[in-house]
Amino acid sequence: YGPIGSILLTGHAHIDLAWLWPVAETRRKVRRTFSSVLHLMDRFEDFTFNQSSAQAYAWLEEDDPDLLERVTQRVREGRWEPVGGSWVEPDSQVTGAEAYVRQLFYGQRFFERQFGIRNTTAWLPDVFGFSGGIPQLFLGAGISKFFTIKVTWSEHNAFPYDLFWWEGLDGSKVLSHTFDNPGAGYNGNITPLDTYGTWKNFRGKRLHDQTLLSFGWGDGGGGPSQDMLENYARIKDYPVLPQLQMGKVEDFFANLPTEGVPTFTGELYLELHRGTLTTQGLVKKLNRESEHRLAEAEAFSALASLEGASYPHAVLDRNWQSLLLNQFHDILPGSSINEVYQDTHRELRAVVATAISIRDTAITTLSGGGEGGTAVANPSLHPRPLTAILPPGAATEAFGGVSQPVADGTLIHAPGVTIGGFGLVSATDTGEVPEGTGVRASSAADGTILENAVLRVTIGADGTIHDVWDKAENRAALSDRGNQLWAYVDRPRAWDAWDIDETYENAGFEITAVDGIEVIEEGPLRASVRVSRTWRSSRFVQTYRLLSESTRLDVETEIDWHERLMLIRAVFPTSVHAHEATCETIFGVQRRPTHRNTSWERSRFEVSAHRFVDLSEPDYGVALLNDGKYGYSIEGATIGVSLVRGPLHPDPFADEGGHHFTYSLFPHRGDWVEGGVVREAQALNALLVPIAVGGEARNRDGFVHGSGVELGFGALKRAHDRTGVVLRVYEPHGIRGESVLTFDRTVQSATRVNLLEEDTDAEVTVDGPSVTLNVRPFEVISLLLEL
Repeated sequence: YGPIGSILLTGHAHIDLAWLWPVAETRRKVRRTFSSVLHLMDRFEDFTFNQSSAQAYAWLEEDDPDLLERVTQRVREGRWEPVGGSWVEPDSQVTGAEAYVRQLFYGQRFFERQFGIRNTTAWLPDVFGFSGGIPQLFLGAGISKFFTIKVTWSEHNAFPYDLFWWEGLDGSKVLSHTFDNPGAGYNGNITPLDTYGTWKNFRGKRLHDQTLLSFGWGDGGGGPSQDMLENYARIKDYPVLPQLQMGKVEDFFANLPTEGVPTFTGELYLELHRGTLTTQGLVKKLNRESEHRLAEAEAFSALASLEGASYPHAVLDRNWQSLLLNQFHDILPGSSINEVYQDTHRELRAVVATAISIRDTAITTLSGGGEGGTAVANPSLHPRPLTAILPPGAATEAFGGVSQPVADGTLIHAPGVTIGGFGLVSATDTGEVPEGTGVRASSAADGTILENAVLRVTIGADGTIHDVWDKAENRAALSDRGNQLWAYVDRPRAWDAWDIDETYENAGFEITAVDGIEVIEEGPLRASVRVSRTWRSSRFVQTYRLLSESTRLDVETEIDWHERLMLIRAVFPTSVHAHEATCETIFGVQRRPTHRNTSWERSRFEVSAHRFVDLSEPDYGVALLNDGKYGYSIEGATIGVSLVRGPLHPDPFADEGGHHFTYSLFPHRGDWVEGGVVREAQALNALLVPIAVGGEARNRDGFVHGSGVELGFGALKRAHDRTGVVLRVYEPHGIRGESVLTFDRTVQSATRVNLLEEDTDAEVTVDGPSVTLNVRPFEVISLLLEL
């Protein structure tokens, strides 16, 4: 009997950049593993090996440049294959849109500089699910193929394909392959169990006569062993077993068929590891802050550079790469040991601080500098009403309008004063609060009331939201008490930090005890009610805040957490009847059913969302916004958000201590598009920035104004390796049409570029200060502008 089937083998060392060891140990693992692989290459002439993650090679460049040179020589020979095209193998649910772009941007740039190659295949074997926004980004970075393993780990519903087109939100497709090794998965061995089992499980064999199998000790590195390579010689042509061939990942994918291949559309949801959307909440909050602050620092620095200021390319690059490292798929998801997070907290706090310093320096330059006044900058693409808290000591005596002392400074809030996209205004005259507007807090028989011209909120004696009455629409936003805090026994069958079991709701109870309710701000610009609770050894302080003329009710939350194996969630029963919820994801939204008719839907009891989840009828909706939470449930009309967990393994101190974040209830007219949910979520996450400047600080109109199809903001930065600035925008609502961007100066030229900042042949129309674009649903557009 001859061999049956065919497998292309690729040597592999899955090196988790942190997990059960800190990053410092990973750097040593890289050197040991790479040295071992090179030694085996000297002995086994047909042995080929792949290794992902530009970060690993960048460490080697610092730690052992001679070893990197030996690796580079093997790359030239075609026996060592840098794969993946990304800085690390990143989490692909929590990582933000622009940060995912930078994973590919910095990864591809490093591989091209060091090895002279561009990857066309994404290598992400161990990532816990994938946003539907990712295929478009792969293609934009020159990556047209995709490999993963984790989709085969789902608990209930087997993923239907192992050779397929993966279609993203915008219609982009990448050719994808996975294998199901009954041995050790992506850390395979060259034994009949692994080789025969992988071929037997390959469902795409009617489409293609070969599957892939990676082999080598992994997770902690190590890679292929002498025994594995000796086994290869013994069984590569063994009767009945699949024929084995060493080769390169890129070559394997280049030979895959493209016709007759099935398509899977949307997110690749993993029916496992749902707890990683919540575990290590501080890391997720710092990740969100880092993403927004870096984008702000780049944008204002780019604008300042147009007026002659230097642009801090090197500092921004270093801080982006620090963030990207901490988005590795065992760091950001919360599945590493305590020592890892001691490093991560320090590093991400440094990123935030550095980004704020760069941003504020640029804003000061744009405003004219000096002392004695205050300017307020808008770090968003869209116009924003003036709302800002000026720090203590700011020059408030210059205001001609109304201000309100608050705990952390002076609040100015003037919905009638608008700041254009990336514009500045001098905070000297906010106007008066018109009669009939403003906001107040008062006590009533049915609870404590927060009320402005458009919303009336009742906080009950139990600290929950008993009613949200929308005056403009003459309807209630909730069907029952909102912001119920529920505690659940959280003892997953396995994988403490990773998992939430689907039966968790069977062991839950509401936290009803209240220590106190007090009005802490009475208006006229903002009214606030604080609710304090003690539960077991933990303390919860939540402050409900309502601004004048706003329908957004903020719930500022501080938790001092000291529980283990418990999960805390906030629950909001809305008054909206909708069959689908809208959840923000990478450069778009994922629509998910609100029912659990099938096993696929029942398995999605905890799902990811970035800055908002929305339930809308055609003429009315309710969104739940956040500034650092990612785990949600949506069933019927009820939205739940996971706030904090307390797993024991691998970090027995996970989430221990203080947490500070905000989530917001946002009722709105119309559906989520008409209601401006994307803009409101951006406003919650990117507050207007007050800066002390000269008393005669000049106002600056917005840098850009949009019309036509609305666009969302990705990035504004100086281009790398060429002149001009790069503006990245995207269509956030799923609408097709024409969009016009009008700048505050003449546009000399505008060129569509890809995510690597290289010219494409897509058309752009320039007319004076305006650029006209034809956009398709959820399209990401990068423009190189000469201004």
